[in-house]
Amino acid sequence: MEGAGKPEEKQIVRTGVVLAGAYANRVRRVLFAQLSQKVKSGEIDKEEVARAAGELNSVLYEALVKYLALSKGDLVRIEAPYTMSGGRIIWDYPNLRVRAFREIGESVVKKAIEDALKLREAQEAVGETPSNNAMESS
Repeated sequence: MEGAGKPEEKQIVRTGVVLAGAYANRVRRVLFAQLSQKVKSGEIDKEEVARAAGELNSVLYEALVKYLALSKGDLVRIEAPYTMSGGRIIWDYPNLRVRAFREIGESVVKKAIEDALKLREAQEAVGETPSNNAMESS
């Protein structure tokens, strides 16, 4: 990328890890932050930035909510490459990367800890030394 005279500029929106219930706002904020100077200089309209954010968020909603059934408490990390050409933002959907991390319910985690403590107590009762290395049992 040589400079502003180039017809297409490649960039990436990176949200970092964010709650699934808040990804749309993060995408919009990151995109506006990345393009703030171009909006101020008139290279791109703020309406185009909003349109592009809405388009990407619509695709992400379909994937995250409808197809993956993520809940608002789950986590996602989004990397969405795009180019700018002629004052328009064009998403590079084939190279869109989304990582999703599903929340495990508190009751499930609590039960797992209780089971681990019961196992430890049983091992101590028969004279075994409980393992301190979590990787030994894997």
